[in-house]
Amino acid sequence: MTKSTQPEKNPELDNNAIPEQGRRVAHQHERKPTLRQSSEIGFRADPEIRRSRSISLGKTARQLARKPAFRQSSRIGFQAIPEQGRRVAPFKKYLIRFANLLLPLLASLAAGALLILATGENPLTAYARLFDSGFSCRAGAGHCALLTTLQFATPLIFSGLSALVALRGGFFSIGQAGQMLFGAAAACWIGSRFSLGAGLHPAAALLAAAAFGALWGLLPALIREFSGANEIIVTLLLNPIAGILVGFFPMERIQASAQLAPMAPGTKFTVGFFLAVEAALLIYLILRVTRFGLELRNAAQAPRFAQYAGIRAHLPVLETMLLSGALAGLAGAVEVLGVHYKFVSTFSAVNDFDGLIVAFAGGLHPLGAILMSVILGGLRSGALVGLQIQSGIPRELGGALIALLLIFAAMHRFYRVNGKAGT
Repeated sequence: MTKSTQPEKNPELDNNAIPEQGRRVAHQHERKPTLRQSSEIGFRADPEIRRSRSISLGKTARQLARKPAFRQSSRIGFQAIPEQGRRVAPFKKYLIRFANLLLPLLASLAAGALLILATGENPLTAYARLFDSGFSCRAGAGHCALLTTLQFATPLIFSGLSALVALRGGFFSIGQAGQMLFGAAAACWIGSRFSLGAGLHPAAALLAAAAFGALWGLLPALIREFSGANEIIVTLLLNPIAGILVGFFPMERIQASAQLAPMAPGTKFTVGFFLAVEAALLIYLILRVTRFGLELRNAAQAPRFAQYAGIRAHLPVLETMLLSGALAGLAGAVEVLGVHYKFVSTFSAVNDFDGLIVAFAGGLHPLGAILMSVILGGLRSGALVGLQIQSGIPRELGGALIALLLIFAAMHRFYRVNGKAGT
């Protein structure tokens, strides 16, 4: 009669010695086939393995108990948080975001004050004239500078959204200028060569601008994804090529039926501003609540995780640049349909890198892009009248303020990201 080789029962490994949460974790582990198969060999054969597992399960339970999310899910955790505190938390979050947008702006104004002092002028007086010329609104036709600022802000919003979408999708694109040219050329082609109804004509021109801008935005994405070329160099070199290719479009003066009519006499403020705001709200919803937005953000921030989740490697980037190019194409379209009524290769309200400035200064948030576009539009429109004409200060100071805003916005974001990572 052979003696049984079953190990003696250890009172320390009794089921009651394992905390309740640990037993639940153990039960979940036992349901996995690989762990169940390994337990049939090791867990029953060696008491030391059982001892180490019981200790690890106890540690797991204690670690879970220390987590705030676990405490809040218990009977007393969530009740311990006052209701007033739960209401204040979202408000505090939005207040911090708003402060993060204003800090670079205030820093750029402070640095600009030093430049104004160098000219011998009073910074407070110069800034008062600048903001009065850019954001005031008085009675009478042509006396509302705010409407002119909103006119300048319209293509800035579209261009900023274009850069924002590309950056959120992990693609550093500085090709908004070329995409705007294709959008402007397509809108001018449809607006000048075809005769459609008053309501249908501008809609068709805008759709054509979005389509051609999207196709030109897709090109650098294809080059990067399938050749490995750097997207910054590719998008930068494609801008002058776009300026050459748009010359093949048959373009004349845009017909009256395709023009975006001014909404106030004496201004070029059109419905394009409201289209830009609607586009910003739509982008916000896409990024926050849709599956496409989730795939876009995961593919950019955690590409390995996106691969394991079943997201195809190249598809999010291609879709991102299609959307980014379409938004930049609309920026060019609202300029030619609502301001110039003909094709132009240089836009009065947008420079080559203004999209990146708006995206970074706006905190890569669609609503922040709207705010910064209005501020930049006011600085640009007020620099001519408020600084150069009234104060005798070169209007290039407005461009210097915008450049300083980009520098401080980039510094602030770098500090926030790396400061959190280093703590």
